[in-house]
Amino acid sequence: MPTTPRQKPVSPNNPCPFLRTLVAQGLVPDDVVPIGELTDAILKVARTGEGEPTLPAAAIRAVALAANGLGPLQLLRAGMDGVALNALRGGPLDKQGAGSGILSATATVDAEQLDRLDQFASDHVNARGRKERGLDRAALDRMMDANIERAASPRLLDRQLMDGEWPILLQVMGKEGKAGRYLSVKEVSDLFLHRRFPRRMAAALKDQRG
Repeated sequence: MPTTPRQKPVSPNNPCPFLRTLVAQGLVPDDVVPIGELTDAILKVARTGEGEPTLPAAAIRAVALAANGLGPLQLLRAGMDGVALNALRGGPLDKQGAGSGILSATATVDAEQLDRLDQFASDHVNARGRKERGLDRAALDRMMDANIERAASPRLLDRQLMDGEWPILLQVMGKEGKAGRYLSVKEVSDLFLHRRFPRRMAAALKDQRG
């Protein structure tokens, strides 16, 4: 997908929509990023979400350390140099077809799979009293379970990996609705299609930058 003039190019070998957006928005480079720098960027963005969510820094660093491989040399390299965000595909965190299927192996968005999110969504009322389609935690669980059920050869690890993705996205990008926190389907679509965070978060990031 072509980038906008203000966006940075992102490698197709980065399969994570959140990390792809960090790169596109210039918050981290599309290359090797020191684990501390990557952790700080993730925490910085998380704090711009509704309620200023706080993520566990130690857990983020642990996941980042293993992102490019679990071999001794790979772990040593990650610890010393950082995470290669442009070489995540095929690594320990890659679900290899057992995920949502929204991003292809070349990082192309599959419109049918993106639209599939609405099958699990329901109507939610946001803080302004407006109705929109959204995914709460129960809906995300149904979607993740369905992903595993349709996968050709799912691993137990794949479901665990999903638990570290969609629920965290709900925590960071979620809105507080009258019936609880939910992910806006439109905002998730923007994350995948346009590599941008919700406007309220983008505005807060801009204020942080001065």
